[in-house]
Amino acid sequence: MKKIRINKLDEEIYYDKLDNGLEVYLFNKESFKSSYVTFTTKYGSVYNEFVPIGSNKMTSFPKGIAHFLEHKVFAVKDGPDPMEFFSRSGAICNAYTTFDNTTYLFYATSNLKENICYLLDYVQDLYLTDESVENEKKIISEEIHMYDDRPAEVLSEKIRLNALNNNPYRDSIIGTTSDINKITKEDLETCYKTFYHPSNMFLVVVGSFDVEEVMTAIKDNQKNKEFDSLDEIKVREIKERDEVYKKEEIINSTTSIPKVAITIKMPIKDIKLSRRELSLYLYILFTSMFDETSSFDEKLKKDNIISNTTYVSTLNTNTHMLISIINETNKDKEFIKRVEDKLKDISISEVDFNRKKKVLISNEIFAFEYAEQINDIILDDLIYTGKVEDNPIEVIEKLNIDILNDIIKKINVNNISKIILKNKK
Repeated sequence: MKKIRINKLDEEIYYDKLDNGLEVYLFNKESFKSSYVTFTTKYGSVYNEFVPIGSNKMTSFPKGIAHFLEHKVFAVKDGPDPMEFFSRSGAICNAYTTFDNTTYLFYATSNLKENICYLLDYVQDLYLTDESVENEKKIISEEIHMYDDRPAEVLSEKIRLNALNNNPYRDSIIGTTSDINKITKEDLETCYKTFYHPSNMFLVVVGSFDVEEVMTAIKDNQKNKEFDSLDEIKVREIKERDEVYKKEEIINSTTSIPKVAITIKMPIKDIKLSRRELSLYLYILFTSMFDETSSFDEKLKKDNIISNTTYVSTLNTNTHMLISIINETNKDKEFIKRVEDKLKDISISEVDFNRKKKVLISNEIFAFEYAEQINDIILDDLIYTGKVEDNPIEVIEKLNIDILNDIIKKINVNNISKIILKNKK
């Protein structure tokens, strides 16, 4: 085992790469009363075109298949299913699919080694039948219709649909009913064999435990399992135009108060910063302009245009950054006008810049007091950079306002997409 020391935080993460390629990260803290464990494959909804294991041909698969597969991994042939198994020991299990990964998880206060081994076993043993695949299509169709009735979900989907043209981040993680009806048992097996290979996965354990004992249990669990050899997975290269797909749209919805999103589409191919650094700079800039401490927020609340603080969302799609300014208001036209006026002069003072840096540093330190947040930090680092960041505080400290001002020059505030969700009545 190796130790990854998190500088300036006096924390250590234990790491090992097993013979089958599985990477294991262990974070032990005696003060924790429960453990949080995640088992992740670097396979999310954007990977619909790739060269399958054992093939040399780029192949397209139905959208939504990663999420569909997440559902089916929970099926077991014999013995208790995951929900039943974990509940017996007082643990809680779940799973989720994002654009970039699928993660299986559990929280537990006892029986950690037993629960980890069961997590590894059920995720690494896919059980499918034609009948179960067809039945799952009905379940996911109901889930899709449920999301259609949630205004926040509709707005989130429309932000990407109207900003992006061909980038797979444009599409719904869950897919459409038409998409999932195309999925076959053979499709699921192919995606599983390709992306659920140990060399494309990692296990993160955070809690209070004996590191050597847990690592030994994981190695013992893995040593007798066999997997096909897997080369580097080749996925379709993303090509995306700089212009937004649709500049403006008004959508009928079930929302009680109109919801508004103004999204800036920013090319990132010429920005020589890490994903983490760019996200931090944009967070500092746009939260200082629009969050609850800004003069913008104060003025709009005083003028009764908004009652809730404006929310800033960023999404890195690997080709472009989408920066969305979101709120709900009965004065949607005035809100849009105020935001557009504000965007005509994007700037930040050095005082605000340094204040936001201090907040980020404080948040980073505070996060290491919570098992789930530590796990999320490790997981995000591995998905987006391929390694655990061992100098997170230093990354923030080195942020420079001159670099941020250079980024501001690359923001085209005319390349925006506006969405208004209104009550369909």
